[in-house]
Amino acid sequence: MIEHVNFIDLSVDEKKLVLEWRNSREVSFYMHSKEISLEEHFCFIESLKKNQEKSYFLVKYDGENIGVIYLVDDFLGLYANPECQGVGKILLHEIIIIAFEVKKLSSLKAEVYKENEKAIKLYEKFGFSIIQKTEHILIMELENENRSS
Repeated sequence: MIEHVNFIDLSVDEKKLVLEWRNSREVSFYMHSKEISLEEHFCFIESLKKNQEKSYFLVKYDGENIGVIYLVDDFLGLYANPECQGVGKILLHEIIIIAFEVKKLSSLKAEVYKENEKAIKLYEKFGFSIIQKTEHILIMELENENRSS
């Protein structure tokens, strides 16, 4: 069973766990900001209460914390618990459902570092295509009408 826990409903321990994942080398390497303080993290979560354009969730699978998914407008983000392997498909599937079935978006975008080949392959498996390239980043998009999940 999959459960989404909104960041604004996380316990203090869950907030700290999510920050630990986010600041891990495996995750932060592919993020714009590399290190986030506990104070910044707690302030960010508090700010989510007033921001309807951002949706952040801790994802649990059969009671186990497996990762984080989020939407900022029509851009997705996700990262797995560094101790979990092979959960990217679950996380991406869940954020696609939220984007298209709950938020009723017509398309969904992902910003991916070019060297993050694992993420690019995962997005392509779900039907995302590259719509823009910069020196270091790809913008990939999935249109609701073209999704396969």
